[in-house]
Amino acid sequence: MEEKINVHEKPRGEKVYIYINEYKGTKYLHIREWYLDKKDNEEKPTQKGVTLPVEKMAALRDAIDTLLKG
Repeated sequence: MEEKINVHEKPRGEKVYIYINEYKGTKYLHIREWYLDKKDNEEKPTQKGVTLPVEKMAALRDAIDTLLKG
């Protein structure tokens, strides 16, 4: 996994990270909620999130730009 960037922290301590990961030779962009596992004091991903092929990053950026203009 490449660098995780924290984009949001929820009131109960969960964090939303954006990062790129490779699976079976394909790179994916993840926007995913992580939580702190109190048993081993380690952050772990949840199923709450979105995974897109990196080829869709430009379309995502364009959609965000469109929303910000509106």
